[in-house]
Amino acid sequence: MCAIALITLNSCQEREGCTDPNAVNYDVLAQSEDNSCTFPNVQLRFVPTIVVGEDTGRLGFGQDYDINGLNVRFDQIRFYVDDIILVTSKENFESETIVLATEADKSHDIGKLKVADLQELKFSVGVNSTRNHIAPELQPMNSPLFGNDSSSQNWDEDDGYIFFKIEGAVDVNGDGVYEQDMSEIMSIHCGLDDNLKTVTLPVTEQSIDRVGYELTVEVDVRGIFTDYDLPNKLFTRPDTIPQPGIEIMNNVENIFSIKE
Repeated sequence: MCAIALITLNSCQEREGCTDPNAVNYDVLAQSEDNSCTFPNVQLRFVPTIVVGEDTGRLGFGQDYDINGLNVRFDQIRFYVDDIILVTSKENFESETIVLATEADKSHDIGKLKVADLQELKFSVGVNSTRNHIAPELQPMNSPLFGNDSSSQNWDEDDGYIFFKIEGAVDVNGDGVYEQDMSEIMSIHCGLDDNLKTVTLPVTEQSIDRVGYELTVEVDVRGIFTDYDLPNKLFTRPDTIPQPGIEIMNNVENIFSIKE
């Protein structure tokens, strides 16, 4: 009789586990929730790449590359990414995170989503107008917009933030030496509200199905200089020499791709 009672008691106990089908650890057999559900946190990484010969590889900062027939050295490529939206089979997730992509090559946490197939990534290159004109010291302390004018890439409250920044040098005269003056120093700073660019990237065969899901976006460095008069446009600032920066930002729309 005791054995029968024990079997009956065990059969009446409910299986506990995660009952949310949107969670990574969803248990289809669970009958009661045990608050163990965990959800994918998405990491976004931007990787500058460059084609050399028939190969595409990660850009080496401080190294020389042939760009439009000229030797070019890249010391910095930095840009803001705002208005990040992940379109999945279950939701349109709008991240509150703004990213400052730098040569440091780090992942950026943009939030927790439901387990789903990823269909599209959307973002703006630059800083949207609602926060572009807020002084760095008034931005949230955990934001890359916070800090002094140098660390946050900010001009002033009127002009806002530097959306896209390239620092380096170009061997214009072809003598194999980078002159330390404005004739061969490359300093391209782009910005202003009208130059904010929206990028939409389709995504295929990727599922957000694990904790620590990383989505890598490759940045085609050569594409930045498509149809660009590099030797004659080494310097640009929106307030003094705006046209080169406008050309760069127009190219920026087409330099991103999802790494499969």
